[in-house]
Amino acid sequence: MTYEERQRYQEQRQRLVGLKERLSGQDAAAPVTRREALEILALLEEVAERLSPERWDRALEAVAEEAARRAEFLTTRRG
Repeated sequence: MTYEERQRYQEQRQRLVGLKERLSGQDAAAPVTRREALEILALLEEVAERLSPERWDRALEAVAEEAARRAEFLTTRRG
C-alpha cells in the first residue's frame, strides 16, 4: 500500500467516523437526509473503486502466500 493509499484510507475512516457520530446522534426514527445519503454513496463508490477484481486477487494471493509461509514455519519448527 502506497503512502497516498494509506492517506486516502485514513480520510475515508475519518469520514465514516464523523458520519456515524452524526447519524447516531439523531432520533432513530429520523430519515437520512439527501446530503447524508450522498455521503454514504460517495464512500461506497470509493471503496468499490479500490476493490477491483485484480486488486482483490492480489490481496487473496498475499494472504495465501503468508498462510503458506506460516504453515511451513510451523512444520519446520515441529520437525
